[in-house]
Amino acid sequence: MVLYPMDINQQSVAQIVKRDKLLKVTSTSPSRRLERRERLRGEILAAAGKMFADRGYEAVTLREIAKEIGYTHAVIYQHFPDKSHILAELSRETIGLMIQNFDAIAAEHPASKERLFATSRGLIQFCVAHPQQFRNVFFGPESRNGIRAGQYINDIGAPLFQRFVQLFFDVAKDEGLPNKNDIVVAHTWWFSIFGLATLMVIQGVVPDLPDQTLVVEQTIATLWAGVQAVPRLPKSAITKRSGRSSASKH
Repeated sequence: MVLYPMDINQQSVAQIVKRDKLLKVTSTSPSRRLERRERLRGEILAAAGKMFADRGYEAVTLREIAKEIGYTHAVIYQHFPDKSHILAELSRETIGLMIQNFDAIAAEHPASKERLFATSRGLIQFCVAHPQQFRNVFFGPESRNGIRAGQYINDIGAPLFQRFVQLFFDVAKDEGLPNKNDIVVAHTWWFSIFGLATLMVIQGVVPDLPDQTLVVEQTIATLWAGVQAVPRLPKSAITKRSGRSSASKH
């Protein structure tokens, strides 16, 4: 049996192990850094989202968000330049989920009328199931990076609303509704469904009120009856408005 000097063998093995560890760390560290960065970004968004919804956007500071996740506020600046960018990211994420929800439901219903009914239900169900996200997007501050909340929400929500309007026009064509190109009717349906969702988020479950599912179904049935019978403003209402306009000119 051949015996090798222990100091030479130990030195060689130590060098090999050190080299292998160095190669391993060097080859995996970029992906690990990216993973850690994404994980921290997610923690910031999750903490901020809950705090915004619970206490209101204006009442929450970056220092408080950082404290919630166990970091200094300087760490947040590595991911977001200010608080408004956190809210913007939360808003985009929520609208993206609403679009995914809409598309998934729409794909399950070949008939356009059933698609309209199902996506209307789905919008309400999504809002009620995600009150925190809903509040952050739609109950946020009036000014968002210098843009009024209404315009801001309209801009980021445009892809979702455009899907709905196109679906409504498809229904009007397939079902033979008169004045099928009147976008005011589509807006009316949208606002009614969205308004009901908002009210349910604000109220939560109220034991003394009728079952929410029945309220949703009654609302959809009433809207459908309405667009069939009165697809746009009655002529009497248009005449009154025109009369006031004419009078104001004199």
